[in-house]
Amino acid sequence: MHHVMDFKYYLQHCYVEVYVGKLKRDVMISGDENELYWSDLNQDFFDMTLFAGEGNIGHMIEQVKMSKSIFLTD
Repeated sequence: MHHVMDFKYYLQHCYVEVYVGKLKRDVMISGDENELYWSDLNQDFFDMTLFAGEGNIGHMIEQVKMSKSIFLTD
């Protein structure tokens, strides 16, 4: 996992850490804190009708795409 960026939302008292990694094999996912949503990277992550964050998810994805040779190597 690579620590890519952090966001601090002062008015909402929220701190978000963003990590990127690539699985090398299938793993069993567990936990019931939140429902998981799996998507390929060919979505419009700036579409605020589908994704939260007022475009922040799109920004995060674009940052990873710009440096994918660092983050998504085998």
